[in-house]
Amino acid sequence: MRVLSIISAIFVFAVLFLTLNAESEECQYENMTVSSDQSIVLDSEHIWLCGDILIDGHLVIKDSYLNVNRTLDYTTSEIRINPGGQLDIINTTISTSEYHLGENTSEILISPYTLVSDAGNLSIYDSTIYYGMIWLVGGNADITGLALDGFSKINYGIFSEDTNLTASGVNIRNYTLGLRSIGSEPDLESIYYYNCSTRMTQEWWITFSALESSTNLPIEGFEVRQWNGEMLVGSWNWAKQYEIDSSGQILDHQARFTFYLNLGFGYVEKSWEGYIDDNTDIIESFDLNHSKVIFESGTLFVDESPYIIGEKAPKFSNVNFSVSIFNPTDINFNNLYVNLFINNKVTSSRSSISLTSNSTQITNVTWIASKEGPLSISVESVVVDYSDNSTDDYTISLNRFIEIESGDDFSKSDGSWAGLLAIFIILSLCCYIIYTGAEDQISDSGESKEEPDSNSEAVQDEDKREMAIPDSSSEEE
Repeated sequence: MRVLSIISAIFVFAVLFLTLNAESEECQYENMTVSSDQSIVLDSEHIWLCGDILIDGHLVIKDSYLNVNRTLDYTTSEIRINPGGQLDIINTTISTSEYHLGENTSEILISPYTLVSDAGNLSIYDSTIYYGMIWLVGGNADITGLALDGFSKINYGIFSEDTNLTASGVNIRNYTLGLRSIGSEPDLESIYYYNCSTRMTQEWWITFSALESSTNLPIEGFEVRQWNGEMLVGSWNWAKQYEIDSSGQILDHQARFTFYLNLGFGYVEKSWEGYIDDNTDIIESFDLNHSKVIFESGTLFVDESPYIIGEKAPKFSNVNFSVSIFNPTDINFNNLYVNLFINNKVTSSRSSISLTSNSTQITNVTWIASKEGPLSISVESVVVDYSDNSTDDYTISLNRFIEIESGDDFSKSDGSWAGLLAIFIILSLCCYIIYTGAEDQISDSGESKEEPDSNSEAVQDEDKREMAIPDSSSEEE
């Protein structure tokens, strides 16, 4: 059976070789398959491939020329080594052909192809690969003496992911990125790069785990983002350790991640920065224990003055309850409502604050003192549980006492002030009267002293005439 398989493969390739020199040559098959129980050696052959080579067994291509033509469905051709398979390329050149994009156009394109090892085994010795790339995922690869040229048509020269890669004496030309290694560190010696925008990057896998600090239970739903400065990186699953730029300078990278959890009523956000030099599992603990949120302190103000216990606040005065809220958790609350209660009855007075994580904030709730007498005044807030279980919501409160003047107290106080005002007016009037009376006496005494003597003489003459006039009654007698 094994002999028949080898004879069949030789027969197929013999048919191929007979038509290699024809100008309008057509492929007679789509794929070449090497099954797991096969071991095929192609030595000193000129191979025209249309389609893919699928290797589950062992294929050796030695001292040959392999031309990868355009696939029948216009997709990228693959020389694929499946898990457990092995491909040895020895002193061989692999290239592609040009083709016209359409019958009515002169544009010429090349047929791209990829040499893929999917957990397989690849060995390359003293060979040349044109217009292609090597894609390694797991498995083993040993490359010695390779000229790899992408002619600026393909992004990567060698992509190595979790692969045991050993390479020496390799020339990599005309790629955007010459060698990209993720998840394992290749063993490199005498690697030369020409006209590559970036010569090489070494990257490592990143995993993220979130735990609740009080229960040590996992938290699901985090969005992980990786940042390059202020720019969002395409993926967070891997991070660069370093890159080698086009001039050969090694640039170390510092990774920065943010972890974001949307809770609806709030959110959790934390950042991480550091240098990655191996596959890394970032484990972050978050304090989401909402019952730790408390009212730390509270002060009453009446008409902007601190309320003194034992005194009565005027009725209809402006009462302000200023409270301090302490949040030691990692939850950022979008809207935390603070409601005011008078004698344990809710009022229309409330405030809303954005309470950030690990912080203390002050908010104020005001009330017009419309009630009388000693009152209990309190504030309450409902702190929502992050697990969306309403039965675990937590209510915090803070209570104070205040006494508001009654209507009678208000009337007596008003009458007392009116009485004091009346007394003040009477005293002012008395002082004015006394003051004006004293002024009149002073002015009268001053005028009498300043009259001329002629007036006094006239008075004396008048008195004398009165004394000289005889009394008529006495004459008749």
